[in-house]
Amino acid sequence: MKVIINSNQKGLLFKNGVLQDFLGAGKYRSNRSKTIEVLPLDEEICSKNATVSQILTKVVDRYKSDDLTSEVTVKNGEVALHYIDGVFVGALTAGLHAFWSEAGKHEFKVFSTADPKITDIPANISAQLGAGLVIDINVPAECRTVVYYDGKPAEYLEPGRYFYWNSAVKVTTASYSMRVQQLDISGQEILTKDRVGVRVNFAANWKITDYKKLSETYPNIAGTLYTEAQLALRDYLGGKTMDEMLSDRENIGNEILDLLKKRTADMYVEILSTGIKDVILPGEISAIMNSVLAAEKRAQANVITRREEVASTRSLLNTAKLMDENATLRRLKELEYIEKICENVGEITVDARSSILTQLAEIVGGEK
Repeated sequence: MKVIINSNQKGLLFKNGVLQDFLGAGKYRSNRSKTIEVLPLDEEICSKNATVSQILTKVVDRYKSDDLTSEVTVKNGEVALHYIDGVFVGALTAGLHAFWSEAGKHEFKVFSTADPKITDIPANISAQLGAGLVIDINVPAECRTVVYYDGKPAEYLEPGRYFYWNSAVKVTTASYSMRVQQLDISGQEILTKDRVGVRVNFAANWKITDYKKLSETYPNIAGTLYTEAQLALRDYLGGKTMDEMLSDRENIGNEILDLLKKRTADMYVEILSTGIKDVILPGEISAIMNSVLAAEKRAQANVITRREEVASTRSLLNTAKLMDENATLRRLKELEYIEKICENVGEITVDARSSILTQLAEIVGGEK
């Protein structure tokens, strides 16, 4: 069987399964007893038919030199960074690793993973190590992160990018936003003082004041605040009648704010504002309230109608008094009526036998 080894490859010659020699670029033949395994020069030495130690021993025996390979032994709890001609190419974990020297100048930098936090490796290289070796933690602006080693708080991180070894120490994180956050409670069922069941939509704005102490005492602060807000709503609104709740919503929001501040005084948060967004009444109560509102509006409309009628009548009376006392004004009114009639009648004939008003009354079929 013909085997071709390229210039960027190295061949391992086996005879009856035993490593015999190393082959350079060229054309070779193999048979049942002689086999050739081809390895790339620019990759780690890894054979299916021989161990790394066997290959390194054979190199020394064959060439009386160990300059043909570069090797490093990485212990447990260590990671070696591999450079070829000064360029980072990868990371090596525990074990014996060997490379062909023909590929370039190999350098190895060994680091201990006993301390999980990576401080002595550049960030651009740490980012290339991958999730299998490192934990990449990115803390956004306006956020803070707590790092735990085996469940215990160990680091408090400001905004930035950090890397930790994915080693025997279990590294976990908890992030906290320092921005103003909103808490929403939707459809909270409450029984009022007058035993009417209503549903309330409630909102509160809050922010963290000390995330370090908060992480030690209230790891799930959002859930805790939700429960406290529920209890505050029930305690306060349960002592109000339905009418009081509907008529004084703004003041109720301020009073619940004070109550919620007292309940969260030791939680390392600040409640900024609270408010009731909606009050949802039961169907039958809502229908009754709508009927009452409609009746009130009809009564208001009747009052306004009567007031306008009185004002109109008073105006007519004042006009009549003025016309009775002033002949010129009465004459002007006559002319005004004639003008209006002429707009709708093509021709009017009058004579001097009676007054104009009498004739106009006869024309329109009325009386003076």
